[in-house]
Amino acid sequence: MVHEHDEETQRLAACEAAACGCRPMVERAFRELVGRGQPMAHALEAALVVMRWHHPEVPPPEAAEIVARWVADGRPH
Repeated sequence: MVHEHDEETQRLAACEAAACGCRPMVERAFRELVGRGQPMAHALEAALVVMRWHHPEVPPPEAAEIVARWVADGRPH
């Protein structure tokens, strides 16, 4: 028997591997807005909207954490 949490974990793992296609879209939304001089907070909000559109089942705080991790991966530290 597969638990609901396990299914969600598998779905998000597909995102991490770009198998579902949402991660590149989330990253692009962020990158394009920042590249056009929009405030970082607005770019993060837009990226979160993209993530939540693809995965409405993910609670907002968890989705925000995932998006922040994804967009931080592409920024120089």
